[in-house]
Amino acid sequence: MTAVALSLFVTGLVLGVFAMLYGTERPIASAVAPHERRSEHDPAAEPSPLFNLASIAACAVGFGLAGYLLSRYTAWHWGGRLALALVAGGAAFTLQALLISRWAIPGARADSIDQRFLLQGTLARVTGDAPAEGMGTLVYALDGQEYALPVRAIDGSALTAGVDVVIDRVENGVAYAELWTVVEQRL
Repeated sequence: MTAVALSLFVTGLVLGVFAMLYGTERPIASAVAPHERRSEHDPAAEPSPLFNLASIAACAVGFGLAGYLLSRYTAWHWGGRLALALVAGGAAFTLQALLISRWAIPGARADSIDQRFLLQGTLARVTGDAPAEGMGTLVYALDGQEYALPVRAIDGSALTAGVDVVIDRVENGVAYAELWTVVEQRL
């Protein structure tokens, strides 16, 4: 039982780290352009509180840790050690599911995002000249799709077609951008 417990413990740790790095949201395809979104939270992407990677990882860690410690430091019959390890895994699973359902999901629902800055830092290319204090057009790519927006320079200068820019914000459907060469100098 020691080898099984240790392997489940390590597997649970790896799954837990993966869940921390990549999240537990379900991937969905959005039909709305990024600059038209109203929130970062999408109810369709909410994870199930019970069946998600973090809860499975917690169960594996709880079972593996308890199973290893019981195998190493007690002389109990293997059935008793297995039962107690299952209880520990179930408790860890339950606590993780409660954490997601009572804290993570409600927190994501309540999070308010300033819509103007959803695309801040996105690289784009000007496709239509923008005269000083006037508007042109730009194209940016996100998630393998290209989107077009009207553009103005944040300092009111002219933007010529073909230059690379960085989007600062989007207000009322107009992107305010800065030349990439200017941003690059600050880096």
